[in-house]
Amino acid sequence: MLNVPETRQQQLLARLASGEQLIAQDLAAEFGVSLDTIRRDIIALEQQGRAQRVRGGAVSTAPASAPLQYRVPANAKAIEAIVARASSSIDAADTLLLDGGTTVLALAERLQPKPGLLVMTPSPWVAVACQKNGVEVFMLGGQLSARGGVNVGDTALLATASLYADIAVLGVCGLDAEFGLSVDDQQEAYLKHAMSRAAKTTLALASREKIGRRARHRAVALEEIDCLITDAVPAEVAAFGSSAMEILHA
Repeated sequence: MLNVPETRQQQLLARLASGEQLIAQDLAAEFGVSLDTIRRDIIALEQQGRAQRVRGGAVSTAPASAPLQYRVPANAKAIEAIVARASSSIDAADTLLLDGGTTVLALAERLQPKPGLLVMTPSPWVAVACQKNGVEVFMLGGQLSARGGVNVGDTALLATASLYADIAVLGVCGLDAEFGLSVDDQQEAYLKHAMSRAAKTTLALASREKIGRRARHRAVALEEIDCLITDAVPAEVAAFGSSAMEILHA
């Protein structure tokens, strides 16, 4: 039955679901088909949004996140630990460029005012959280993304390009050693990239389930991220060892 494309692709999906990376050459030998056949299977899965091609094979894509207003943090304790570590890392900054997402929002809710502190953000949720705490806010305009809850599009990108921040704090849908920081929405990917370029330092916040995963759109290359704060244990981030990115464990 392995000469039937649908049967092969279901087996490939099962392996991806178990966390296995697909190695095209090995699969061709195992299934007794040509390398081109396996490549066509992988392309078909990628077109369905169920796999991400990499050199020599494919990996699983991260499932799309629910819209921000419907998200319930899967591990509130982990988020709290990440946010606590991030709070100390940004304490000396005067200008912060804060992304959207549940973890960055949790960080914004902890911010306290200090002389000269300004938060710039495309997220209405983050802006309101900062304002409630008495922190000065500059809001980036644009069209509100239904999924990510941040303003996107040309207006947001042009505004971000004219800014400078000490630190950009980015949320993560996936963070992979080869693919970098990725997100579900292309417009949000453009925005994160612009935010990273506008800041002296780029800080990524990623819970352990985001490590090693790839969402649909790459936003920031790994070499452009200065620091990662995560609750993942050292073995789970070992693949990042060859990069210059600092890793802080929450």
